[in-house]
Amino acid sequence: MTHPAPISTDRIFIPIGTPSFEDLIVRMTAQGELFPSRRRDMISGLRRVAEALGLPTTDVPADPGWLRPRIAKVSPVLMGVSEKTWQNIRSNAQSAMAECGIVAKRQRSIRDLGPDWHTLWRRVLDLKDPTLPQTLCRFVHYLNRVGTGPADVTLAHAEAFRDAVALNEISKDPERTFRAAVEGWNLAIARVPGWPAHRIELPSRRKVIALPRERFPETFIADLDMLMNRLARPDPLSDQGRASALRPETIRQYRRQVMRFASELVAAGQRTTDLTVVTDLLQPATAERGLRQMLARNEGEPSRNIAETAALLRNLARILAVPPDDQNALRELARKLKMPRQVGMTKKNKARLRVLQEPAHKRRILTLPERVFDRAAGKSKPHTVALAREDALAVAILLHCPIRAKSLANLHLERHIQRPGDGRVFLVLEEADTKTKRSIEFQLHGDVVRLLDAHLATRVPYMCPAGTPYLFPQRSGERAIDPQALAGRISRRVWSETGLEMNAHLFRHFAVMNWLDAHPGEYEVAKRLLGHSALSHTINMYSGMEVTSAARAFSDLITGMKGKGESA
Repeated sequence: MTHPAPISTDRIFIPIGTPSFEDLIVRMTAQGELFPSRRRDMISGLRRVAEALGLPTTDVPADPGWLRPRIAKVSPVLMGVSEKTWQNIRSNAQSAMAECGIVAKRQRSIRDLGPDWHTLWRRVLDLKDPTLPQTLCRFVHYLNRVGTGPADVTLAHAEAFRDAVALNEISKDPERTFRAAVEGWNLAIARVPGWPAHRIELPSRRKVIALPRERFPETFIADLDMLMNRLARPDPLSDQGRASALRPETIRQYRRQVMRFASELVAAGQRTTDLTVVTDLLQPATAERGLRQMLARNEGEPSRNIAETAALLRNLARILAVPPDDQNALRELARKLKMPRQVGMTKKNKARLRVLQEPAHKRRILTLPERVFDRAAGKSKPHTVALAREDALAVAILLHCPIRAKSLANLHLERHIQRPGDGRVFLVLEEADTKTKRSIEFQLHGDVVRLLDAHLATRVPYMCPAGTPYLFPQRSGERAIDPQALAGRISRRVWSETGLEMNAHLFRHFAVMNWLDAHPGEYEVAKRLLGHSALSHTINMYSGMEVTSAARAFSDLITGMKGKGESA
């Protein structure tokens, strides 16, 4: 009995008979109706895409669903080409697939449109609006192709357009294209004369788990507020509860966790009217019901979030002095869901740091701030220049001062940037500014000071109003930027400039990696650099990194010894 050759998991859903890029190249070579230069470009596109994926053309299936996520991970920077060149390569490969009947040919000409759409689209083009043609062109041609008139367009047509993009595009993100098309449609209502006046409402991408406070009885919310105030301002003479106050961020986290757990109970069938005080959550049967709901949402698998919720319920039971039997039951639930302690960094962070150990990649990160900052001066739009410079400054600070993203986002020009008057500049974080409640101070390198001063001298009014006290402000200047927004910008800037995946927090790991590479075993400096409260935490987090450096040094030693032996 013969068995079919096993199919790799990443190709298991590719339809049987799907041609490879090599098959398309053979077809294109035999195609006699195309101009030779056009045929050459299409074949080159297929080969260059396969090369970017690190595969021979025989191993690349001409399947959009397989290609799209893999092409999205390709960095033109690491390929050594410009973004425009990479776009042309993808377009040529897409055209080759269309020529061979794998995907539909793109229609962009106004001549392809029927009378109703032709009239509307002519008005769009006459406006010379830079936004509408980019977001609406494919959608309008799709609607024309399926026979849907302007007055009949609904959300269902937009969702069908998203499905068509998924089937026929190798590089465009279907969800992003769909949402851009709907937003473009609604924008056209205000900008294009005669455009159909009915809006298309985008469905929310937010998965609602935590219900609003209004859904719960007032007594429950009042009791929760009282508990949180008690944890924030404990009675030092009380025999129950905590003796020391919790940080505001911890209080906010606990509040979110309690509201999330109460919402999970409601999703499991609990009536909100049954939840009148916090201790209602701490009945063992009720607690188990909510935790099982959280497990079901996570496909039956425990997670760190579920474990932390179970531990919080256990701790609240002790603070609120529920009966001992109930405390024991909650303690047992927490024990069953407890996750093993994280030793060292996550696999994802280790993989990303492994890439950054390559000298060329490390150099790209280290030189990014000056490169972006100086190049931005040549751009025409002042806001674009200021935005690029702000990103470059953020990266420069993280390279020299590996602080957390929240501390970076909240930097205040008067409180945190200190200038004693002798030319030196310090970045100073007090106890209240750090997660570990430990002050930390960095003297800014001259290169960072140059970027800082140049940005502050030119950012008004493009990034914020004059007199804004924050280094990274919101556009209004009234408050600091949201830490997640700044972290997202940093990640995108690093990717676009270097092709490397690096989030804001990874700069802390990157700093320790570089320090331990140069100074093996010197964890105390690493601890102070990161502001850790305990040396054991630093060693636990980064010991694996030093093993890598030690193994590399040992390998170099053996290689050197072998060379000496051969010369002898």
